[in-house]
Amino acid sequence: MTTATAPTAHAALGFRDRARVRRWMWRFTLAMQDYHPSREARRIRRDLRAALLDDAARIGVDDALREIGSPWRVAADHLDALDGAGPRWNDGAVVAVLLGFGLPLYMWVAWAIGAVDTVGAMGGGRAELSWLGVPMTAENSDEMFGIAFTLGWQPFAVSLGLGALGLALGSRIWRLWRRTPVS
Repeated sequence: MTTATAPTAHAALGFRDRARVRRWMWRFTLAMQDYHPSREARRIRRDLRAALLDDAARIGVDDALREIGSPWRVAADHLDALDGAGPRWNDGAVVAVLLGFGLPLYMWVAWAIGAVDTVGAMGGGRAELSWLGVPMTAENSDEMFGIAFTLGWQPFAVSLGLGALGLALGSRIWRLWRRTPVS
């Protein structure tokens, strides 16, 4: 004797309907990125997705999405239960890398290329320069085109300071002090 299993909510929906549910969930995930602890946020997303797929299979995607409402409003309701949002550590890490490593590197490369080009525009030769405490020799002549430099501690200190500032601003670290503990 064989028994037929009922189709799952995922199988009952077509590609277009699953894509609409996926888009709603993606927007909800963006709105929930301030929710901490992240384990709880994942549980909320998983439960909400299952409920949304069940409703979509039962009453249709249009009615299910209309019934649940805006993903931003649903996320705001969950965030209100926390008494405020927490820091965004991932965003802070990205800003720290861009500001602490990417910006100084970009500025130094642009400055070095400009220095070599300036030496060439002045008729060629060699120039001894310094940028943020980094001694550099720029040369632009018929025999040689390039730079030579020796790194010291100064660029690392600047990068570390800019990275710390980027982490603080990007993660919104001040949210740690205005939050009340969730019991």
